[in-house]
Amino acid sequence: MNLADLQAFIQIYQTKNISRAAEQLNMTQSALSKRLHTIQNIVGVTLVSTQNRRQLEITEAGESFYRYAKLITTQYSLMQTELQEYQTLKRGSLLIGTVPILSQYGLMQALTKFMADYPQINLRLQELEGDQLVEKLQTNSFDIAIVRDLQTEHLNKSYQSENLYRDQLMVILPVTHPLAQKKEISMTELADFEFTLLPPGSGVYEQVISLCEHAGFTPNVRFESTHIETILSVVENLQQVTLLFQRSAAPFMTTKLNLRPLTTPIFSELQLI
Repeated sequence: MNLADLQAFIQIYQTKNISRAAEQLNMTQSALSKRLHTIQNIVGVTLVSTQNRRQLEITEAGESFYRYAKLITTQYSLMQTELQEYQTLKRGSLLIGTVPILSQYGLMQALTKFMADYPQINLRLQELEGDQLVEKLQTNSFDIAIVRDLQTEHLNKSYQSENLYRDQLMVILPVTHPLAQKKEISMTELADFEFTLLPPGSGVYEQVISLCEHAGFTPNVRFESTHIETILSVVENLQQVTLLFQRSAAPFMTTKLNLRPLTTPIFSELQLI
């Protein structure tokens, strides 16, 4: 006995007429009668009395069989719906890896809206530096990642990317710094000053080191931290300089700090991979 047999009996039960039931099932009357006969042979009891061809009578056993047939087909339908929800991302878990800057770019609002729109999907968020994100993405440890394009260029073409925000790399220094009043600053002008930076693996660190080397010097990096707020506090109090993307630094800027563009502007895209 299969699901089609149960559905056929349900139709017979509801119409109490072989002809109408066969029509609704898109079957011949003869085929439906044979199917009913097969079902009754399998269960070993009479489910339907066919003495009155115009109005079939359901036996007590038939009433019981109908209840179970209805329950089974309903549960099967619910199972199909639930599995379809997994396929269409209406149910399940989504593991997201991201660089730790979601709030600065307004992405937490987007995530909370997603959770409201898809209440059956559970989100798991893990914040890491960019190099770790890319590594985990390549080993399928994340479903999606939010990372700067500085670190996604070597990903193969099987990964799809969507640009979220374009941001500019800026020099940040104390208002009392000798370069603080300049409208823009070249990398060469920073050669004699101490740096505080995000750590290796952040993408920003590698970008700054590359810019310094291109300008003909190796920066004196005195302090590294994964926390932008900590970096800016060190810069403010120790007369050092740092380079950060404007929007990521904006919430932590104070009146004691100045933010200046590079003479040759550097831009980066925050991407969804």
